[in-house]
Amino acid sequence: MLTLLKSWKGAVEIDDKKYATIQDAQNDFKSVSDTIHIKLYSASEKRSETHPDASESDKQEYRITVKRYMTETASPGFDFMAKWNDNNPMPLKTMIGTVDKETRGMVHMTLHGDIYAEKICTCMKCGRRLTNPVSQFFGIGPECGGHNYVHPFNSDDELHETVAEYRKQLQNITWSGWIIKSAITDQELVS
Repeated sequence: MLTLLKSWKGAVEIDDKKYATIQDAQNDFKSVSDTIHIKLYSASEKRSETHPDASESDKQEYRITVKRYMTETASPGFDFMAKWNDNNPMPLKTMIGTVDKETRGMVHMTLHGDIYAEKICTCMKCGRRLTNPVSQFFGIGPECGGHNYVHPFNSDDELHETVAEYRKQLQNITWSGWIIKSAITDQELVS
């Protein structure tokens, strides 16, 4: 059977074992006597693993920032969210996560919120510039975060303790879905 697939250019999975090419699979199988299950992956569809035997823990994490329309529900003029993500937009413009699968024009990612630096100069929710030093610690401005303060903390330790607690809550903000590649304005490998 594998000889019939000799011209296949993509990856292949045979009985839950993954191979980068059909030739790799042929080298592993000399003869087959039982029933086998074969999955073919097109050459244009990048696999979620970095190589055929990679585990889930080997996935790399990226910090991405997207254009505003990825954080909005579908509209009559732009129905991408309705067609591809059940009208569930990204909750934040800047999130961290892994690539699950990829096509030529889109990427499916599993993302979570996170404060990725000591101070952040743009709001993770709307992308506006943060000028308040306390907002920079939280990564979200007063309008998006529903707060208005100058510096309500008695000490820097109290501020950092509150930011650490907020960071735990932020990591509970998760999203999984398709993103248009051209909507990604910034991408950085974080792990």
